[in-house]
Amino acid sequence: MKSVRLKLTVLILGSMVPAFVGALYSGLQARKDLLAQVGEVVDGANDRFERILDDTLKGRQAPLVMAAENAYLARVLARGDQAAIERYLTPLKKAYRRRVVLLSDAQGRVLAAGNPEDGPLSLAAQSSPAFVDLLAGKELEGLIPITTKSGSAYTLVSAMPIRDAEGKQVGAMAVFSPVTDGYISYLGRRVDADLALNVNGQHVAAATDHAAPGLRSTDGQVAFRERAGRLWAVKSFQPAALQRDGVVAELTAAHDVTELRDRSRAALWKQLGLLGGLTVVVLGFALSFAGRIARSVKGISDAAGRVKQGDYTLAPVLRTNDELESLTVNFNEMVQGLQERDRLKETFGRYLTRQVADHLMSGEQQLGGQLVPATVLFSDIRSFTSISERMEPRALLDFLNEYFSGMVESVMNHQGVVDKFIGDAIMAVFGAPVPDPKDPLRAVRAALEMRGRLAAINEDFRARGLPEIRAGIGLHSGQVVAGNMGHSQRMEYTVIGDTVNLASRLEGMTKELACDILLSEDLYQRVEPDVEAEALQKIKVKGRDQEVMVYRLIGLREGAGGD
Repeated sequence: MKSVRLKLTVLILGSMVPAFVGALYSGLQARKDLLAQVGEVVDGANDRFERILDDTLKGRQAPLVMAAENAYLARVLARGDQAAIERYLTPLKKAYRRRVVLLSDAQGRVLAAGNPEDGPLSLAAQSSPAFVDLLAGKELEGLIPITTKSGSAYTLVSAMPIRDAEGKQVGAMAVFSPVTDGYISYLGRRVDADLALNVNGQHVAAATDHAAPGLRSTDGQVAFRERAGRLWAVKSFQPAALQRDGVVAELTAAHDVTELRDRSRAALWKQLGLLGGLTVVVLGFALSFAGRIARSVKGISDAAGRVKQGDYTLAPVLRTNDELESLTVNFNEMVQGLQERDRLKETFGRYLTRQVADHLMSGEQQLGGQLVPATVLFSDIRSFTSISERMEPRALLDFLNEYFSGMVESVMNHQGVVDKFIGDAIMAVFGAPVPDPKDPLRAVRAALEMRGRLAAINEDFRARGLPEIRAGIGLHSGQVVAGNMGHSQRMEYTVIGDTVNLASRLEGMTKELACDILLSEDLYQRVEPDVEAEALQKIKVKGRDQEVMVYRLIGLREGAGGD
C-alpha cells in the first residue's frame, strides 16, 4: 500500500507538470493561455446562443398556446370573420413589433398579418413548408426558407394549429423573425462574439459587420485561424432549434485574439522565471506538510488496527496546532470512551444480564418504574446459621461464593436477572426489563438446573469434608413494578410488589411442606403443558383474601417446549 507521503508528493509534483511543460514549450503554453482567456467568449458562445434562442422561443409560446386554446378565436377563424381576427391581432402587433405575426385559415390562407417587414412574407408563408406542416395539424419551431421582394431569405418561425371544440383544425398562428444581418448583429452583441450564419453549407445567409468571411471550425471545438495577418479564435456549432428537415443551419462565433496573443508572449518569459522560484518554495513546503500528514495518519491507522483487535492503544499526538492534531486528540478520546464503555459492560455483566446492562446504559436514568409481567424466584439455604457457626469467616465466604456461582449461572443460563443477594438468599427475576411469554417456563428450567447443580456441589462438598447444603426455592408469576429505586445519587434497578412477596413466602414454606421447589398456582397454570407438578395444599398469604394453591415441582414433561 502506497504511503500518504508518496501519494501527496506525486500529486504535488503532478500539479507542477503543466508549468514545466509550459516552460519547455512556450508556444504551446501561449496557445493554452489563449484558449483559457477566450473560452468564455467563443467556447461558450453556443451555450449563450442556445439560451437566448430558447428564451426567444419560450416568449413566443405564451401567445401561441393562448391562441390555440382560445375558443373565441377558433370560432371567428372558422367563419372567416376578418374584423374580429384583426381585433385579436392588434395587441400582438404592439407586443411583437420586431416580429411578423400571421393568422391563417384551415386552407393556409393568411387572414391577418402583424408587422410585416416585407409584404411578400405573407405570400411566402402560404407556400412555405411551415404551413404545409400546419395543415397536417403539426406544431412547428425552427428555421425555414422564404421568398421576399429582395430574393431568398430565412426566418425563424414558431407555429401552432388552432382547433375548434371538436378538435377540427380551423386555422393556425405563426410568429416569424426574419434572419437578417441586423438580427445576427443583435445576437452577436448578446453572445459577445462576431457571428456568421451558413445554411446547407452553401452561402452565408447573414453575418455581423466584423465577421471574417470563410472562417469556421470543423470539429465543434475552438480553433485558431490566421486571416490577413490577424489571429481569430473560432467555433462553429449547429443550434438544435434552427434545424429542420432539409435545413442544416450552422453558426460560427469568432473573436479577434491577435493583441491577446502578442501580450501573452511578452509576459511568458517573465512568468516562467517567477514560476520556477515559486515551484521550489511550494514543493519544499508541500513535502514538509505531506510528511506531517503521513506521520499523523499512520499513527491513527496503526492505533485503529490495534483497537479493532481489542487493544485500546492511543495514537501518538503530533503537536501541529491544526486539524491533524485535533483529529488525533479526538480519536484518542473516542478510544478512551470505547475502553470505558467495554469496562462498564464487563463490570455490569458480572451482576446483570445483557438486557438490564443495555437498559441501564441506554440513556439518562431516573427514579421510577413501570408495571410489567414477570416471574420471581427466591432461593434460600436451610439451617445456614448452624453452618456459619462451624466455619471461619473467610472459609464461609469462599463456601458461599462457590455455591452462589453455580446458582447464579443457572439463573443467567435461562435469561434471568439476579436482582440481589439477601445474606444466603438469592432473588432472581425473569421478564424485567424486557418481558417475554417464555419467562415462566425459563424460571422453572432455571430452578430445575439449580436443583441439579446443588446435587453436584454437595457431592463435591462431601468429598472435601464440607457441610452439605439444603435449599428451598419458591416461584411465582404476576405483575411487578420494575425500575430504579432509591435516591437520585444512589439507585438500584429492582422489582417490587405482591408477586415478590408471594415468591418469598413460597420459598419459606418449602421446609414446612418438605419439598425443595414450590410453584404458585398462577405460575403453574402458565407452564402446565410442559411441567409435572403435584398439588399440595392451599395456603393463606398475608395481604390476600383468597387462599393460594401451591405445587411441588417434579420436573419437565417429555417433549417440553424449548427455551
